[in-house]
Amino acid sequence: MSTRLTRRRALRGLGLAAVPALMPGVLQLRTDEVVLSGCASITESGRYVLDGNLDCLEVLADNVRVDGRGYAVNGETTISGSRVSITDIVLTKGGRITDSSRVSIADSRVVGHPGDQYDPLSQFVLADSTRCEVRNTSFFIFESESVVLRRTTQTRFESCTLISPVVLTLTDSHRNEFVDCEFLTEDFLVRLVRSNRNLFRQNLADGGGPGFQLRDSHRNRFVENEVDILIAGFELAGSDRNAIHKNVVTTGLLAHGVTLEDSHRNRLIQNDLCGVSQQPVVESGGSTGNTVRNARC
Repeated sequence: MSTRLTRRRALRGLGLAAVPALMPGVLQLRTDEVVLSGCASITESGRYVLDGNLDCLEVLADNVRVDGRGYAVNGETTISGSRVSITDIVLTKGGRITDSSRVSIADSRVVGHPGDQYDPLSQFVLADSTRCEVRNTSFFIFESESVVLRRTTQTRFESCTLISPVVLTLTDSHRNEFVDCEFLTEDFLVRLVRSNRNLFRQNLADGGGPGFQLRDSHRNRFVENEVDILIAGFELAGSDRNAIHKNVVTTGLLAHGVTLEDSHRNRLIQNDLCGVSQQPVVESGGSTGNTVRNARC
């Protein structure tokens, strides 16, 4: 597992992380690259590059590559296409990826913006999309939800840092992967609603809690995650056949390690729950057939 940032260290660095690069360097264009400016709308395949901040960015074509060169999109960013690659960019008002496949975002930053307190905005949304990838990208959202997947499948987040009041929500989203990421918050971390067969491996979840909350979600796998939380590390309700293996959970506030309510045939194997302040595993609501074989303290 990679070296981890503590929540305090991560928050200290956010002031720098939220500021776009001011001196990205001298622009050297390939002969097949197009410079974007203003409020850019991409409607044709090709290679594109920034030589300054954009007012907004819209990608409506397939087979597109955008090199942000450290510059920022100050307005809305929307993507609806296939085989779209975006690197080294700052999205200052989040982003929307809809009806897309094979969209890749790498080496970038997403900085959220305050929304209406009565109707908060989800800052980075993938909806009705498949086979997308987000790598080495940080998300810092001031309020509301950070990353939301809706009806999204086979998408992978790797080596990302997500910080917000509600870090990550999956709704009706299946077979996605989150590997070597950091989920940091004072409030809620990861929520799965009607989402099946997702994988969370070697992530750090640090915050209020619960760390991973499942509602009507089945056959998900949680392997070798570190959960440092005030409330339950894992909270399952109406969720069956999930695998929770080799995780380390530390809790406070008289909290439990794993709670199972009306949840059946889940497997809790070799988890280290020695840092849990109350009963490590609690079954209620008629839960049956769960296998619990965790590490001895």
